[in-house]
Amino acid sequence: EMRKILCLLLFSLSDAFNILPPSSLAPVRPSCSSRPCSRSRLRMCAASSQDEAPAVPRNEEEMLKTASEAITRAFSEGKTRQKVRLLVPRDGMLLPTDENWPGGIMQLFFALSPVVRALVRRCSTNDLAPKLQEQRLDESGVDGISLWTAECSSAKDDIFAFCQPSTESMEDIRKVVKSAGPRLVLAVNPQWRETMDGYDLLGKQAGLLGKIGNFLGGTSGARKELAELGFEDTFLLQQFVVRGNDCQIMKCYPSTSWFVFSRNDEGKEVFVGKQDQRPSYQDIERMLEEKGVAAKWARDAGLSKKFD
Repeated sequence: EMRKILCLLLFSLSDAFNILPPSSLAPVRPSCSSRPCSRSRLRMCAASSQDEAPAVPRNEEEMLKTASEAITRAFSEGKTRQKVRLLVPRDGMLLPTDENWPGGIMQLFFALSPVVRALVRRCSTNDLAPKLQEQRLDESGVDGISLWTAECSSAKDDIFAFCQPSTESMEDIRKVVKSAGPRLVLAVNPQWRETMDGYDLLGKQAGLLGKIGNFLGGTSGARKELAELGFEDTFLLQQFVVRGNDCQIMKCYPSTSWFVFSRNDEGKEVFVGKQDQRPSYQDIERMLEEKGVAAKWARDAGLSKKFD
């Protein structure tokens, strides 16, 4: 009997304070206009050749500045659905989303969520003081997924950003995309790979084989659906270790190229190449070889010249 009373009390408090359970997506307020959002005050990236290598961000502030400029420029040119990948700050450094995070997806989430909040705030250029709200979308509370919303003075300027959406977030993404209309929707650091493994290749097959591949962990279905919803890559910054070298790949709107950088022996980022397609490990390895960059162990052992 006491348990029933406590449950009723909790439900009443939830109603009173408009608290939604993590698994329920809050309704998106209407735009009040079917016309495209005003973009006259959006900041533009500094004019530069699309073939010119951009400066790779060295810290959180530089990453947020570069990313927000790419996003707002893309939005000003009609790209209302954007996929973004960021490195995650920790102890003053930008780190990749790999084994550097022993706490797994939740440690990543708690480090990334404030960055997404700051990114949404910077992209809200038509309202300098939007109301920022975060809603957790992981029912279990351990999947590290949320939706950040910037509610502006005019609803038509609202911005929505999914933080670490997973393949199970697609229904929520569809709902927000449908309700957002011409407003900006971001998918930041989706929880799936950009490259395909065996399950992904199976998931691309039609019919039962494709369903089995996606069920076993393939993510090709989610990537395909995100593209069908209109999401385009506008800012992607990722880091990998290739032959012992810390390497970054970067794509930044309006350029359609991928740029590759590597940290030299003095700790500086050096441009090593670019290509139209997302670089693979083998592509980066080839670029390093063409630049005459030996494996780090060989340089450390004095068997090869330094990378400067």
